Amino acid sequence: MQQGIPQKFRNIHPASVGRFIRLLRRIVQTRQSGVFVNHLSKGMASIEKAIGEIKGGHTYVVDIARLNPEEQTLVFGDVLRTVYELYSGESQFDDYKPPKNVIIFVDELNKYAPARGQAHESPILQQVLDIAERGRSFGIILFSAQQFLSAVHSRVTGNSATKILGRSDSAEINEANYRFLDKDIKTHLSRLVPGELILSHPICRQPIKIAFPRPPYRQGRTKI
Repeated sequence: MQQGIPQKFRNIHPASVGRFIRLLRRIVQTRQSGVFVNHLSKGMASIEKAIGEIKGGHTYVVDIARLNPEEQTLVFGDVLRTVYELYSGESQFDDYKPPKNVIIFVDELNKYAPARGQAHESPILQQVLDIAERGRSFGIILFSAQQFLSAVHSRVTGNSATKILGRSDSAEINEANYRFLDKDIKTHLSRLVPGELILSHPICRQPIKIAFPRPPYRQGRTKI
């Protein structure tokens, strides 16, 4: 930008550069919830630092509920990028060896990887697709939960080995994502009661019905 006028950046049109600057200024300066700071205090750590040193057997929760939508997307993308670089050998932490496997659980993944008809090409979507398609070879396992399977990008659902389905209405069941189910199972899927689920995995010849959670009398004793 020169004298307040956006300039062309490589092959990017000046109007696109100006729009990006306006969006970034709005997110960082006018509509942020406090996630962007000039300096980190002693009790604070960046996502790259916290996620870049994960330990085996630990659970890390990234709570983005109170962030604005734009901030949620940035944080989610930062977490995915950090984990992917950590396991693909692109990380700057050369003297650190991550655990053999890491499980990433995402609630409402359709927000970041929507179905093809709703999707807009973005770096966030590309990161999700990279993990869905190549993550297992690096030791990254992706779990997601959403209201509708049909709302998630087909390249994500197509690379999913395990699918667990709850009760769904007939309109959803008739979507292309449910072609792997027989007609009788689709009918049964619309009649499930709370706690009943249909599990599909390549190791099973047919989808099976499971109950969740297990009855209290079958939980077993907890060893201390």
